[in-house]
Amino acid sequence: MRKTSWYLGAAATLLVTASAVTRFAVLPAVHQVPDDADFTMHFAGGMTMLDPQALQAGNLSGAIVRDLPVKVDRHVHAVHTSGSTIVLSDRTVVSGPQKQTLTDVDNRWAVDRKTLLERSIPKGARANPHKGLTAGFPLEPKKKNYPFWDSPTRTTVPATYIRTEQRAGRETYVFSIRTSGPLADPDTLRSLPPAMPKAAVQALAGVAFPNRPADLTGGADPTPLAYTSTTDLTGWVDSETGTTVDLESTQSVTATAVTANGTPTEVFPVVQLKMTTTPASRAELADIAADGAQALWLLGVVGPLVALLLGLALLGLAGYLEFRARRAQPDPTIPGPRTEAAPEPSPDPATVGAAPGTATGTAAGAGATESTTKADTNTASSVPAAGSDAEAGADADSDAGTNHKTNNASTT
Repeated sequence: MRKTSWYLGAAATLLVTASAVTRFAVLPAVHQVPDDADFTMHFAGGMTMLDPQALQAGNLSGAIVRDLPVKVDRHVHAVHTSGSTIVLSDRTVVSGPQKQTLTDVDNRWAVDRKTLLERSIPKGARANPHKGLTAGFPLEPKKKNYPFWDSPTRTTVPATYIRTEQRAGRETYVFSIRTSGPLADPDTLRSLPPAMPKAAVQALAGVAFPNRPADLTGGADPTPLAYTSTTDLTGWVDSETGTTVDLESTQSVTATAVTANGTPTEVFPVVQLKMTTTPASRAELADIAADGAQALWLLGVVGPLVALLLGLALLGLAGYLEFRARRAQPDPTIPGPRTEAAPEPSPDPATVGAAPGTATGTAAGAGATESTTKADTNTASSVPAAGSDAEAGADADSDAGTNHKTNNASTT
């Protein structure tokens, strides 16, 4: 194989290998939550809540604040990584009209870097135990239901796939989460009173539900309280990257008490937060999803395909050059063209019989002279004469005379 063909073949092999490695090794390694993951979602909405200052002042009629305009910032960032496990800090801060902090909740989740489902907490890291999705959806979401961890009730509930639709210019999967149950989050429970004076509970119930006042007569005083958490959430999840492009949520905690007939009933709201993603944040999240999808397309489709096609082209070129080089070389099994040898020159008549060491020119005897003369005569007769016809005749007479004298000498 020629050097050029060898180099082209080697380059083609490298390109084809690079195509496979990029698609099946590099892409899976890159397509995961990065070590420096950091993003923020911004929401706007309204909040209904108990006013602690009004309660302390005994202003029960003004203790429930309704539809307070709020802004919500949810900041998620990586704090620890260990192989395929990443620990995410998930902090949600609710701010009032004067930018005062109304609530501040910070959780930490140990999740899989691709599916975002629960993983064992890495050694040396701190995270909240859970089972299901928490900080987001899988990077490659499917049209199916997923388990979702509801922090207030500390239970796993279904995130139900309901449809596919366009949102902010992106194709999204719409998931719905509905849950209601006893409040079980220990941090929230510690901030709430386990019981309140019966009169205060009765008054707050009348303010909260004026058309359905609670009858607490005959009950204990102070009145024991229990708390119920309700979540109603709809999320639009990008179908290619798993980015939550939009979110609408209503979360509430309500105090319940046992009425005179022994039936638990809601007596007043502790907090109710309605929020939706701001238009600016929705557009930013859609851009993040678009950039991520383009990067995945380039790395997972375009890059490997270009490398594969270029490798195949080089391989074909190497084969073509090798084929052409072999055709240009002669086949050793096929005989080449025949060539005629040049004829050898005729001997010079003047030198015939004049070689040293012969009997010619020596008077060694009459017999030797006769044989030598005959040989010379025969040789000379076989070579075309260089002279005229007269010279040829003279030579013949001379030879005849020589033969006659030789015969006479032999007779004597």
